[in-house]
Amino acid sequence: MPKPVLTNLDFNNVAKAVNLTNPTAAQDAATKAYVDSAVEGLAWKDSVRVASNGANINLSAPGATIDGITMSTGDRFLAKDQSTASQNGIYVWNGAASVASRSLDADTFPELEQAVVTVEEGTSAGATFRQTVVNGTLGSTNVTFSNFGTSAPSASETTAGIAELATQAEVDAGTDDLRIVTPLKLAAWSGRIRRFSVNIGDGSATSYAVTHNLNTRDVHVCVYNNSSFDEVLCDVVHTSTTVVTCVFATAPTTNQYRVVVFG
Repeated sequence: MPKPVLTNLDFNNVAKAVNLTNPTAAQDAATKAYVDSAVEGLAWKDSVRVASNGANINLSAPGATIDGITMSTGDRFLAKDQSTASQNGIYVWNGAASVASRSLDADTFPELEQAVVTVEEGTSAGATFRQTVVNGTLGSTNVTFSNFGTSAPSASETTAGIAELATQAEVDAGTDDLRIVTPLKLAAWSGRIRRFSVNIGDGSATSYAVTHNLNTRDVHVCVYNNSSFDEVLCDVVHTSTTVVTCVFATAPTTNQYRVVVFG
C-alpha cells in the first residue's frame, strides 16, 4: 500500500526523481516523456486578442475594430479567413489605417507549422486554432487554421457561456436582453424608485421645507403620525426638483409626523 509522505521533499537543485512510471490519475506526477508526447509537434504561440470571424480583413488598413473588439496598438490578432489563404496568419495591429505586420513568432513558414494559438475575446473567445499546412512558402502557400479547442458559447437563459457587461446607458434603456447587469449599475438605474424620509414638527411652525435631493418634481409624498402611524393629509407643494413643502393648519408637535418622499 502507498506510504503517506506528510512533508515537502527538497532536492536542492542537485537531485531529481527518476524511473517514474507515466501518470494514470489526475494527481500523478508527470514524466518528461509523457509531457513531450502530449505536446509533440505543436508550436504553441502567445494568445491573440481576437480572430477574424469568417470575413476577410484588409491587412493594409484593418480598421479600428476586429470582430467587434476595439483594437489597441500592439494587439495580436489571428487572420484565418482571408480570401487569399496565403495571407492567413498571426498579426500585430499597428493602427486602423496602418499595415498589420506578421508577429515575430509567426513570420516564417516553419514558425507557422503546427502553430497553436488561443483567442481571448470576440466571437471565438476561448477557442484554440491550429495551423495544419507543412513545408510551405510564406506568401504563396495557403495557411490553414482549424479548430483545435472548443470556444465558449454565448450565454443565454438556457446555456452557460460568455456574456458582455451592460453599460449604464444600456441598463437605463432597458431594451437589451443580451448583456448582464451588475449590482452597481442596477443601483444607479434611472428608473429605480428612490426614497427620502425625515421627521418634522417643532411645536411652532406650520410649514416645513423637506429637502429630498431626488432631482425631480415627479415625487409622491406620504405623511404619517409617528405615534399612531396613521397617514394624515396636509398641503404639499412641489417647490423644486429637490424640495417639497408640507403645510399644516396647526403646528405639529416635536417630531409628530414623518414625511416619506418617493421618486
